[in-house]
Amino acid sequence: MLDNENHPDAKLGVDGNRKSASLYDMIPAVPQNAKPFGEWNKAKIMVYKGTVVHGQNDANVVEYHLWTPQWTEMLEKSKFAPEKWPLAFELLNNCGGENREGYIGFQDHGDDVWFRNIRIKVLD
Repeated sequence: MLDNENHPDAKLGVDGNRKSASLYDMIPAVPQNAKPFGEWNKAKIMVYKGTVVHGQNDANVVEYHLWTPQWTEMLEKSKFAPEKWPLAFELLNNCGGENREGYIGFQDHGDDVWFRNIRIKVLD
């Protein structure tokens, strides 16, 4: 989640790929349906067997596939490229490690952020 109107990072990147619900610096969220600052957005991230879908305000807005040549290519063209940020590239390109499982984390840009009603569901 990012305040598309007021956060300077939302104006950077390419074709809106740093706006709310986008795969940061790689794939823009379409449609870009984020609510304005002060209103709650509803977000959903589904990960199943390497397929990842971002949902925002009841619409699927991004889909991509981990552990594929396309995933590596996107990383190489982003701010996470090996020559720009080698540790991030290595972690993201091998996310989940050998077992392809791991932790869930939240990232922020140093600004105040609020979350509510967070739920995690294991998909079988």
